[in-house]
Amino acid sequence: MYGGGNLRKHMGKVLLSILCALMLSGCADSAGQSKEEEEYVIGVVTKSKSSEYWMSVYSGMEKAAKDYGVTVITLSPDSETDDSLQKKMISDLIAKGVDALAVSPIQSFGADAYLAAAKEKGIPVYSYDTRIMSQDIPYIGIDNEKAGRGLAEYMAEALGGNGKVGIISGNLEQSGHASRVKGFSDYIEENTNMEVAFVESGYSNLQMSEKEITRLMDEHPDVKGIFATSAVTALGIMKYMEQHPVVLVTVDAQQDALEAVAEGGIQALAAQSGYEIGYETIQYIIEKRDGEDLPLDKILNVEIITKDNVEEYQIQN
Repeated sequence: MYGGGNLRKHMGKVLLSILCALMLSGCADSAGQSKEEEEYVIGVVTKSKSSEYWMSVYSGMEKAAKDYGVTVITLSPDSETDDSLQKKMISDLIAKGVDALAVSPIQSFGADAYLAAAKEKGIPVYSYDTRIMSQDIPYIGIDNEKAGRGLAEYMAEALGGNGKVGIISGNLEQSGHASRVKGFSDYIEENTNMEVAFVESGYSNLQMSEKEITRLMDEHPDVKGIFATSAVTALGIMKYMEQHPVVLVTVDAQQDALEAVAEGGIQALAAQSGYEIGYETIQYIIEKRDGEDLPLDKILNVEIITKDNVEEYQIQN
C-alpha cells in the first residue's frame, strides 16, 4: 500500500511513462509518414525548348509525374547545338542530388564524364528520344533506323524506284539522326535504282535558310525527293520549295507537320510522338525504381503517316 504522498509520486511516474510512450509512438508514426511522403525527384534535360516537339515531350512528362506522384525538374538549352550548356545542366542536376536523371543527348558519344559523376552519387541515368551510346544506358524512344527505312520505302514507291534524292539531317553526333540517315540510305541502296545525291547535316530541329536551300537545288537540279530528319527542318524546306516541288518526307508527329501532310506539303512522316516519349520515359523510370524487370530499351511504335491516314491518326491521338 502507498501513503498519500507515495501514491501521488507513483501515479506521476505512471502518467509520465504513458506520456513518453505516446510521444515516442507519435514520433515513430511521424517518421513513417515522412518516409512514405518523401519526394522522388527526376532530373530531365532536353535538347532544346524551341519547338512544338519538345514542348509536347515536356507535357507528357508532366502528366506522368502527376499520375505517379513524383517531381520532375526539366532543364533545356535554347538550341540543340549547345552541347556545353546541356552538359552543365546535367552536372547541376547531379550536384543537386536528384533521384534519377533522364537525358536526350546533344552528343550521343560524349557522356562518359557525367555518367561517371552520376554513378559516384548513385543516380541512375536514362536516355530518351536519342540514345546515349557510351555505355549500356536504358533508352526510351522509337527505332530510328526503322523509321528511316519506312520513309525510304515510301519515297521509292512515290518515285517509281528511280531518280536522285537528298538528305538534310540533324547533327550526326546525335544517334537518332544518324540512325535515320542510315536506315534511309541502306534501303535506297539495297532495294532501288535510286541515288542519294547529298547528305547535308547540322539541322537538328533547325530550319535551313532560303539561301542554303537554293544553293542545294542549284547544285542538284535533278533531285526529286528530300528526306529531312526533323519536322522543323522539313517545314522550312516546304516553305521555300513551292517553285521546285519535290517528294518531302520527315520525322516527328507535331501538329504543324501533320497539318502539312493533310494539305500535301509534306508527303509522309514517321510519327514520333513527343508526348508519348515523355510519358513513357517517366513511367519507365518509376517502374525501374519499383523493381520491375524491364528490357534495357523501351521501343515505341512508329507509324508512317500520309495524306491517306493522317486524319485517322489525329483522331486516335
